[in-house]
Amino acid sequence: MTKLSELSLPPSFLDLFDGNDVELYPHQEEAIKLLDNHKNVIVSVPTASGKSLIAYYAIYKEFLKKNKSMYIVPLRALASEKYYELKKLSPQGMRVALSIGNYDETPEFIKKCDVVVCTSEKADSLFHRDPDFISEISLVVADELHLLGDSSRGSRLETFLSAIVKSSPDTMTLGLSATITNINDLCKWLKAVPVVSDFRPVSLSKGILTKSHLEIADKKIASFKDEDAVVGLCNKVVSEGGQILIFVSSRKRAEDLALKLSERIDKDKIEPVKFTANEDEMNYYDDQMQQLFSSGVAFHHAGLSNKIRELVEEKFRDRKLKVLVATPTLAAGINLPARAVLILDLSRYSNGRMEYISTTEVHQMLGRAGRPKYDQFGYGILYAANSNTEETARDYLESEPEPVKSNLGQESLIRFISLALVSNGLAKSIKDISDFYDSSLFSVQNPDIDLSYNIEKSVNFLVENELVLSRNFKLSPTQFGKIVSDLYLDPVTAVQLREYLESKEITDERSLLWLAKSPEIPPLYIRASEREQAIVFAEVADFPIEDWDPDALNRIKLAMMLYSWIQEVPINKICSDFFIGPGDVQSKASSADWISYALSRLAGLFLPEKRRYFEILNIRVKEGIKEELVHLIVLPNIGRVRARRLFNYGLKDLNSIASYDIQKLQSIPGFSKRLAEATKENATRLIQRGYS
Repeated sequence: MTKLSELSLPPSFLDLFDGNDVELYPHQEEAIKLLDNHKNVIVSVPTASGKSLIAYYAIYKEFLKKNKSMYIVPLRALASEKYYELKKLSPQGMRVALSIGNYDETPEFIKKCDVVVCTSEKADSLFHRDPDFISEISLVVADELHLLGDSSRGSRLETFLSAIVKSSPDTMTLGLSATITNINDLCKWLKAVPVVSDFRPVSLSKGILTKSHLEIADKKIASFKDEDAVVGLCNKVVSEGGQILIFVSSRKRAEDLALKLSERIDKDKIEPVKFTANEDEMNYYDDQMQQLFSSGVAFHHAGLSNKIRELVEEKFRDRKLKVLVATPTLAAGINLPARAVLILDLSRYSNGRMEYISTTEVHQMLGRAGRPKYDQFGYGILYAANSNTEETARDYLESEPEPVKSNLGQESLIRFISLALVSNGLAKSIKDISDFYDSSLFSVQNPDIDLSYNIEKSVNFLVENELVLSRNFKLSPTQFGKIVSDLYLDPVTAVQLREYLESKEITDERSLLWLAKSPEIPPLYIRASEREQAIVFAEVADFPIEDWDPDALNRIKLAMMLYSWIQEVPINKICSDFFIGPGDVQSKASSADWISYALSRLAGLFLPEKRRYFEILNIRVKEGIKEELVHLIVLPNIGRVRARRLFNYGLKDLNSIASYDIQKLQSIPGFSKRLAEATKENATRLIQRGYS
């Protein structure tokens, strides 16, 4: 067996994988040999089987050749994790960039780095701006490749990889995934060689937990007749020195179960964990987390603020927290394994009804069981409350994941991709768009489907709405179309925003209602008790809702939440008023930031006299502030709470801060001596750079 140290790699690289004595697994050795021979490779092996080593090796070898690489992941949190790992190679001279969000950014920054870590949406948005940059990339690593079949994010990755197939066949592609049952489809599409293995460095045993016992590999290994089985399983795992990760179907289930476990778990093997959120304003979940942490328990879901989610992940990764109850969003996110994984719910509410989760998702969650370097084995367990669910659980354990299927034939995606291809110059005709589709996974999987009619229909929409010009059967983008494509905006959303601008009836409330109408921002579910208030909000804004889709009231609730946000209502009150979590506020504000920025760009084209208003509104949506704080929010480490405190102390602009007495500045609540000094220095620096 080949050792890592035999690959002529520097100590900083070896340190990422525990030094010189690490032996390559057979699939790692096979993939590396293929990559050394400039082959495209798709690696399909279980979770925690060393896929990152293959990727980092390939990236480092390209760096030695003075070539550039791109590492694509599905989520921002995962992008940050990979970025900080690759940054450890900076002493070798490798320049690593993290690129997430900011879909209006051009690919120019790529010239200044050796490897770019980004999300699939960001990679696709760069392709929208300027496809020529693809020729500068020698290696593309696509992590979590099975998510090509995901209805929301898979199309972005497929579009970008199709562009590689079509425009830059010399660019190497490395796909990484857990089990892909139809890997030959993907290999045919990417012209890749498959590397498939069921090897795991930590063995995984799968089983079923009933109300009375735990069964692993068809053998009963524990009985829970006198106690709750879930509590008993947690106590068993923790007493043996392990950690357990429990997946449930909803946030409420996660919170309730975590509280129950914190009260009933055996604390003899648990040391209390200190909860230190270190946030600028009191968090909605602080009290709950303080109680849970003291018992070595926590929950994790999208309603938590970013800082608390990161704190929970850090403490669980450091083995301080022993029990973590999470919604499935964690399964698709960062690397957070445990000795035991329990899937408590095999169905969840989706598309207006309860639906069974996919076999692929079950395997992804169970695959987190068994932590390399800490565990010699892992348990992947499904809960069965009765004989019917036990039969379903056994079916899951015996079934293979669903095949990865392309979603690129959807009408909305054809419209989106068609505008991108015309805008960036890759398509001058409907045939050119069809030729691009011939390079897609969709074409490989659906060779008998002719998309010509759907493409023509999409192009007609673009022409009719003045996003694309058609002259003598030649297509070209209008200024409007180019801006929309560069902004990575759905053409339908762009047409809606133009309609608002052309109405010239501009108010904060109406602006937020039009933002909330955009399909790019998921709405908030409205309760019966909130309906009347939502209707009043729309009526006061003189905003007709009869032409909206059925979830109009959900979107009005979103607009109301955003209005509270830009009026500086405290996050805790927003959470209470709208029955949401801090993470929801942050995610909705982030999505609305993108659309409000797009609105300000479009205002420059259709309502230039109001462009400054929309630029200010964009800042307010991003930061959650009233207009009077816009000049203060430019200061580093000054958010909505500290900016308001400065304003209330009479410090209403940079000049007043720069000239303010430092002793008085640090007496303002929330301003330590260090922060006060930095704020005063930053104000002076910004003034010198021309900020007023």
